[in-house]
Amino acid sequence: MAFRSPFRLVPSSTLGQRSEARQLRPASVNDAIHDVRLGVSYPQGKIVDPFGIQSSDGLRAPAVYEEVNYQALFEHAGVGLLELTFDGRIHQINPNGAAFFGATVEELIGRSVLDFTHPEDIQRTQDALRQVITGQTSLVVLEKRYVRVDQEIVWSRSRISLLPQSQGPAISMVAVLADITELKRAQESLETLNLQLQATLEGGLMGLGIALEARDLETSGHTLRVIQHSLQLGQTLGLDPLSLTELKYGASLHDLGKLTIPDTVLLKPGRLDAHEWAMMQTHAQNGYDIASRIPILARSVLDVIRHHHERWDGLGYPDRLHGTAIPLLARIFAVCDVYDALISERPYKRAWTSEAALKEIEAQSGRHFDPMVVAAFISLHNEHD
Repeated sequence: MAFRSPFRLVPSSTLGQRSEARQLRPASVNDAIHDVRLGVSYPQGKIVDPFGIQSSDGLRAPAVYEEVNYQALFEHAGVGLLELTFDGRIHQINPNGAAFFGATVEELIGRSVLDFTHPEDIQRTQDALRQVITGQTSLVVLEKRYVRVDQEIVWSRSRISLLPQSQGPAISMVAVLADITELKRAQESLETLNLQLQATLEGGLMGLGIALEARDLETSGHTLRVIQHSLQLGQTLGLDPLSLTELKYGASLHDLGKLTIPDTVLLKPGRLDAHEWAMMQTHAQNGYDIASRIPILARSVLDVIRHHHERWDGLGYPDRLHGTAIPLLARIFAVCDVYDALISERPYKRAWTSEAALKEIEAQSGRHFDPMVVAAFISLHNEHD
């Protein structure tokens, strides 16, 4: 099927009629010829070349407007070109388009593109075509999957728009189809690799956090519990998935700096004196300094490590931040960390009951903790109870 050129040349005698046929009309050598796209007349069959393109035997029409060249462009385009009826049937398709579907041109004419569309992408395809047909948009760019004749699943990025008629409204659409199958497969491979790397990272951070507990058997399970509490509280507060992941990483490494604290201080069964307490407080800064050397950790992860001992009233450490100046993830984690410390036995204290710990958390609202975070934490525990 010949491709229909959007350009034409007509005798000057028809100019008043403003005919806009989509085929090139042959003219006799005595006719003046008018290019309706450029508004240029060419008398006595001689055609002035507005692009400066001349043949060896004299002046001629620009090659780009010749029917044979449009047919060649259609046949040899490096992308698929399709003319679709409003019900999605293929009216014309070039060889590259047919090859994409794994069929011949003749086999595809009259078939619906939905026949080859992946089942999960049919609704998106119908919605996209409807937007173009109804004039909601002049152009739709659609990435979707097709199932070839040989059942191989392939990906395309298509640009779909109305195909103008010479007279009257459009009755079909044109789709320019590019094969992006290899690109999509590469993306899927990268996504799989990224998931594997993320799992390795999470496992490593979790393992490091648990290893820190080995110095103090009384805190066994603390890291896993505060991670669980933090994620539940973060979800209650509406954190997005990325923030939840960063909260999880920060919770895993929150006590990293305790590696720098001597056992005589870390494991002391009684109260710490002023010097020992000052030394213990350095673990937040030291943990931040160590974790900062891990290039893949986001700033918000480092914030949890550095600021989980800040207080809402500004009396915390290491930077004495106040109120909302304390990063949100650190404010969330602080509540979970203190709660778990209260209900856990330590060398210097007995374990509190959950009820007593919740009362203490509530009492510290607006002093030690962010009132908004405390309210969400209490509500979360009431729901579980």
